[in-house]
Amino acid sequence: MWYVIQTQTGGECKLVELIEKMIPKKYYDECFCMNRECVRKIGNEYEIFLRPLFPAYIFVVTEEPKKLFFELKRVPRLTKLLNDQEDTFFSVSKEEELFLKNVQDEDHVVKRSLVEVDGEGTIINAEGAVGVYLRHVVRQRLRKRYVCVEQEFLGEKRKIYLGIKLKEDREVG
Repeated sequence: MWYVIQTQTGGECKLVELIEKMIPKKYYDECFCMNRECVRKIGNEYEIFLRPLFPAYIFVVTEEPKKLFFELKRVPRLTKLLNDQEDTFFSVSKEEELFLKNVQDEDHVVKRSLVEVDGEGTIINAEGAVGVYLRHVVRQRLRKRYVCVEQEFLGEKRKIYLGIKLKEDREVG
């Protein structure tokens, strides 16, 4: 099963490294930070960079959550967090897990989706994650190259930003 650990924003990848270093693999299958592709425009081209899909959250796949939880308490950055707050170690529902598996690749990166727009700038066709969740799009920013989908995550509706690209986009690098 998938579990989520809440941490400090910006320290997600460092915490993953710390867990992988300090906790034996027998307690979990995988620990990761899920990222999404973003772009910034440089001249007429787009530079790709990564940002956390869920800032302040990392994911752990385990069949032994209780044992893992006690092991996590040994990790210096998590000791205080896990003791001070009960809401820092959550299980992910089957529906949420399906959503997460559908949008990411094997490296836990949500790639930008190729979209086709009509003359008025409305998305009429999309590949990748946006194609799967096109009916959940609540906002689109073509110029900024992202869409916002509304999806249930950890028991509440959340806005999740997914990157997009158009056929005419030229990428740097």
